[in-house]
Amino acid sequence: MSERELINQYLKSLSIYLSRLDKNDANDVIREIESHLYDALELQQQQGKPSSAQAILDGFGDPRLLAQQYIEHVVNGAPPPEGFNAIQTVKRGVTKSLFYSMAFVGYGISLFLIVVGLCKLVMPEAVGVWSASQGNSITITFSEHSIPQSGEIFGYWLIPIALLSGGFIARLTTKILAALKRIIA
Repeated sequence: MSERELINQYLKSLSIYLSRLDKNDANDVIREIESHLYDALELQQQQGKPSSAQAILDGFGDPRLLAQQYIEHVVNGAPPPEGFNAIQTVKRGVTKSLFYSMAFVGYGISLFLIVVGLCKLVMPEAVGVWSASQGNSITITFSEHSIPQSGEIFGYWLIPIALLSGGFIARLTTKILAALKRIIA
């Protein structure tokens, strides 16, 4: 039996058990599960693993039990079903890449701003933010000479602005990473 047939058979069984729900709610649940199934298959293929629809379906569990959880969620307002191995694998993969990307970008911007502020303190004439003569562009530069036909925007105010902004972004990045770490765990 092909993977697609295996998934379709699982979804048909799930659909039968969801018959207590109205047609629209049942269709929404089927589409959600189907999306998670194909996302998990795609993730396996991207990671170079042989795709196994059966292993993913085993992670979702018996269709009858899954349907009961969704019915409880839709009818009685119980929390949505969680803990399926297939969904959690996809969630962890996305969250880890988001975690490391956020750390790199957030701390990188923070470090850049702090370096700019400290360099302005040490070399005030060589570091700054300048506006072109018509005001159509802004340049942040480390230069021995100021930009011709331009005016420096912040002057010495660049030091506290850059240092405080860098510190704020570092702190914000730390808080976001702590929240993402709770999701990963």
